Amino acid sequence: MKVFVLWTLVGLTILSGWLSGLANSAMAPHPHPKVEWTLFQWASGMSTPLTAALAFSGLAQGDRVLAVLEIKGEPSALAAELSSLGAAVVDTYGSLLKAWLPRDSLLAIAELPEVGYVRLPYFPIPLGRLASEGVTVLGASLFHAKGVLGQGVRVALIDVGFSSLTQAIHAGEIKSEAIVWRRDYTGSGLESGGSHGTAVAQIVHNLAPQAELFLARIGDEVGLGRAVSDLVAEGVDIIVHAVGWANTEFGDGRGVVSEIARRAAQAGILWINAAGNHAQRHWLGTPRILPDGWVEFAPGLSELSLRVEIPGLVQIALTWDEWPRASSDFDLFLFDARGELVASSENLQAGYAPPTEFLSALVDPGRYSVRVRAKYAPSPVPLEIFSLSHDLSPCVPHSSILPPGNAEEVFTVGAVNLRHWATGPQAPYSSQGPTNDGRLKPDLAGLDGTRNFVYPQFFGTSAAAAHVAGIGALLLSQARGRGENLGLAELRELLTRWAVDFGDPGPDPVYGYGRLNVFVEPAWGERRILRPQNGVAQPGEEVEVEITVRMPSTQVGMLELREILPGGLSGTILDQGGADEVQEGRELLWRWYMLLPGETRTVRYRFLIPSGFPAGTYTLSGTVNRDPLGGETALRVEPDPPPSQPQVRCAPNPVRVGGTVEFTVLGSEAAQIRVYVYDLSGRLVYESGWQPGPTHQWNLQDLQGRIVASGVYLFWAEVKTEGKIVRSGLGRLLVLR
Repeated sequence: MKVFVLWTLVGLTILSGWLSGLANSAMAPHPHPKVEWTLFQWASGMSTPLTAALAFSGLAQGDRVLAVLEIKGEPSALAAELSSLGAAVVDTYGSLLKAWLPRDSLLAIAELPEVGYVRLPYFPIPLGRLASEGVTVLGASLFHAKGVLGQGVRVALIDVGFSSLTQAIHAGEIKSEAIVWRRDYTGSGLESGGSHGTAVAQIVHNLAPQAELFLARIGDEVGLGRAVSDLVAEGVDIIVHAVGWANTEFGDGRGVVSEIARRAAQAGILWINAAGNHAQRHWLGTPRILPDGWVEFAPGLSELSLRVEIPGLVQIALTWDEWPRASSDFDLFLFDARGELVASSENLQAGYAPPTEFLSALVDPGRYSVRVRAKYAPSPVPLEIFSLSHDLSPCVPHSSILPPGNAEEVFTVGAVNLRHWATGPQAPYSSQGPTNDGRLKPDLAGLDGTRNFVYPQFFGTSAAAAHVAGIGALLLSQARGRGENLGLAELRELLTRWAVDFGDPGPDPVYGYGRLNVFVEPAWGERRILRPQNGVAQPGEEVEVEITVRMPSTQVGMLELREILPGGLSGTILDQGGADEVQEGRELLWRWYMLLPGETRTVRYRFLIPSGFPAGTYTLSGTVNRDPLGGETALRVEPDPPPSQPQVRCAPNPVRVGGTVEFTVLGSEAAQIRVYVYDLSGRLVYESGWQPGPTHQWNLQDLQGRIVASGVYLFWAEVKTEGKIVRSGLGRLLVLR
């Protein structure tokens, strides 16, 4: 990605000159394969919107231009030769060399074998404003009440400008003693380039007023790399980078800027990055290429529309999935509503150049269209387009996070507006994941839309990232105050542990792990098994449980209690404790939407151990705000007791031959009865079959219908009651003649 920063509008009188210069584009010389299109136009003396913008942005001064050389080998080895060609080296980082290049020797410098490619510097895009109630809403005041103010924590802010910093200090919004380190990597002063960094710093300072602030102003990737090297040496704990970098990779975290952020994370620094405000300013897909070379974004649609409401700068970035060196060649164009060409980017991709195009133009209000043409594309390739300041139609919200927010090691933050903080949804402009290689991003949703010294309302993921950084500083400060060594992984986990799950259940590419929700101390909860008192139950018995929960003394807001019963059991709530939301069944739920610090609630529920439930020891498991519930957890279920043996009475006994005897089940609600009679040799004499209980009469006839002989007989009965069959004891019957 290349370009120049035009943060102030330039008089529209220059537009006519720009547009007239477009007529010459058709006669432009053939591009150089190792020189970016804009630089090639400038070196060739062409007058276009792109070359005019170089002068207005300060990147071109007279007959020299500020450029980045991608060097093969060590940049220092090339310094003498560059000097002989009139170039002045400004800075280096890795294999990148930033230098002022003369117009008449720029192409000769590109021909040097040590030079891989000559381009404009990448430039950072501030990701807000589209300023702090966050202290109260996020619970930072409760940290403060406990004396946790960010002390002992070093927070660095790498941004595009800190204008208004002195005014913010004089107004008491930022204490001067909190700023312990300042450095400008642009050459034009820390307090220039806009007030974005000052607004971000104020949020961090309001949340963590005793954290040490390190301010670094950067203007390109070389300055960013240098700043990170210095901040690693200073031992900072957190870096806030509320900035995105278009056209530096294909959304997979593998570009030069993502690599710089990765280096900071490898040094143990929590790098917090704004996701971007480009959900409605992004297009991604593998388009169809029409026979005339124009790209079709959807069936029958070969342009993306944007509307400009006030005179201003339109900036469009195009990249495709052939990093780091492109073999396909695409060009980028901007047309007005009459179909007239406004600006174009026509880099030559022939194995040297990265797969990028970028255009920038000052325009009048109206409708404009973005078009892409394939100069050479032997096979379909995914394209990605970002509009830096205007919504696109149609747009593709997913995978719209700007680098380095899509690097795995970066903690990436989307935005939920203050007005929708309790319930969502996310801010419509908040960039979404996943990354272009399919990983989860963002990591968390933070707060935006708060009041600020710099902005009446600070909208954008920049504000959200700053709020997360401030809370991160408080968590780290609290841990160090307790003597705990909180590492990078533990700090990331703390920030996501209690996140309120918005959107699809579980982590998702819109909210990440959810909305920021911080607990200074865990919520407390304890369970008591009220009955049976010894925690031992039998099938057919009810169990009653009481749970008491308490809101942390440093937190205000939602409290959630969940209780999960062993399989096969279902609970009924007896006392919901004033909960705003409850749920019964195997998983019971109580949810209070707003509790004050230290408030307690007590609930009760019961469940029945059904007949036939397997014996064993079972665990009641529950959580309060996702932390384990304390107290009694074990419930022992004993086997069903052996059924008591029913007694069967026989009357009259003795009985005379020809009489009738009645069998009666004693002490049992017998639904049915079956009687067996045997002689003393063990031969079955009579069996009644199942008969309605609890009595049965026998007329002394055997199985063949004959009257039995006199003598002694043995009998017993089976009794069916409550679905169970039990057997009686053995009895004697005397039959007389």
